[in-house]
This record gives sequence, C-alpha cells and structure tokens, in this order.
Amino acid sequence: MKPFKEVINYPVDKSFLIKLDDLPHFRFPLHFHEEFEIVYIIKSFGKKIVGDAVENFGPGDLSLYGCNLPHFYMSDPIFYTGDPNLRVNAIVIQFPMSYFPESLLQRTEFASVKKLLQSAASGLFFSGEPAAAGGEIIREIFNTNGMERHLLFVKLIDYLGNSKSRTIASPDYTNEMKDQREPRMAKIYKFTTRNYNRKIELEEVASVAGMNVTAFCRYFRQKSGKTFSQFVNEQRISYACKFLMHGSRTIADISDEAGFNNISNFNRQFKNIMGKSPSEYRELFRGK
Repeated sequence: MKPFKEVINYPVDKSFLIKLDDLPHFRFPLHFHEEFEIVYIIKSFGKKIVGDAVENFGPGDLSLYGCNLPHFYMSDPIFYTGDPNLRVNAIVIQFPMSYFPESLLQRTEFASVKKLLQSAASGLFFSGEPAAAGGEIIREIFNTNGMERHLLFVKLIDYLGNSKSRTIASPDYTNEMKDQREPRMAKIYKFTTRNYNRKIELEEVASVAGMNVTAFCRYFRQKSGKTFSQFVNEQRISYACKFLMHGSRTIADISDEAGFNNISNFNRQFKNIMGKSPSEYRELFRGK
C-alpha cells in the first residue's frame, strides 16, 4: 500500500487535537502527517502497520507516532460482520512539532521530552503500567478544557518520556515520507476549515487549488482517500461535536451553525460519521 499524506489544520483556538473514535471498525487507510500522534485503544483488536512493522493491537494499546511516519490500524475481520456489539473506541491526540519548540527542548527539564520525540520517529509502543497510567491521563485530557487540558497534556508527555517503551519499526527502516510537503493540499484544507459552515461550490475550492473541477475531484480523492463532500461533512460534524459536548444549544441550532441545510441531513451525516445520533452523543457527556 502506498501511504497518502493527511494535512491537519488546527482550529484557531486549539494547540493540539484530541478526538474519540467510536466506529464499527477502523476506516482510515495507510497514511502519514507532519504531526505527532498518540493512539490509545480502549476497545477493538486487529493488526496495525507502522513503518515496516506489522503487529497485533488490542484494548489498552498505547502508541506514539513521529512526524511523517506511515501507520494504519486494521480491525480484525470479525468487525466487518455487522455485529453491533463490536465497536472501535479509541482516543487520538495529534500535536505539531511547534508545540515543543527546539528552544524549549534544549532546557534540562525537557530532556526526557526531547528523547521521547526523537525516538518516536520509528514509533513507540507502551505496555503494562505505562500504558494503563498513560491511558488514564489521556481520558482526563479528553474530559477537560482550557489550561487544565494543556497541563494534563504536558504531564502525559513528561510521563511517557520517563516510562519504558519499545520502538515499533525495525532498526533498518528508512522513512521515505520524511520531510514531504504538499502546499496545494494545505491551501485546500486551510480554505475549507475557514468556510465549512457555508455552502462551498466545487468551482470555488478548485480555483483555490488552481485546478478545474474534474482534476480537483480526482486529485483530492487521491490525496485524502475521500471525496471533498465527505471531508466537508467531517469538518462540520467535528465542529458540531464541540457544542454537543459542552453547552445547551439546541441540536437544530447546532446543525444550522455547522452549515447543514436541514436537520435531517445533519442527523443522517452525524450518525454515519460518529456511529451515534447527535442526541445520543450529547448524552455521553451529560454531567461531565
């Protein structure tokens, strides 16, 4: 499989991203991105590809992937049988290199963090107590906001930096994806994340990419593994999730704010992407 590059654009009010994957099975193909990524498996099992390594994964699996390291989770075949009792639950954290600038990493107190981030180039796997304790911190991060979330994230990185781990890719692995850039995709993602809550015509975004509509659709599908319409809907649902987790706005208001043309379309797209209805998703965070 040839990995494709995922371009991640952060909302202006976020310094790192954290999300809960609640899916019938893993869907994302082999990919890489410029950001570091932490994946904590709560529920599910199967195989993962990291660099040149193929390993089993299961509940409690905690891994850290460095910048541009190809990786892919493939659920066990049983997850594709339609059994409603089999789900993927995983928390994913993505953060840019700039979160820990080089000037900071030169300081003595950040020595373990520097070593951790450098070692992540081949992927790091944590098991036993480090995975269990790290997983608890990750759950806390997911359920907090503001400065508390930032402090917990730094606590997590410091804890992992001082914990036992092993590399995933082999010592002989050479990452050919390292330092790749895709400015055209960056332009498309930047434009979309600023305009997803309104109707975006294909001619408009194709113009941003400097392409005609046919070439743009083919290019975007090749690079992202999804249609532009699917990507826009994912952006809108991500935006809606923030309001469902925190706040008391009506689902109809949230649907309108996120850029959906009607509530039934919003409900349908939300269930398709998140595996739950908006009201069911909101209920997960009641009282938290």
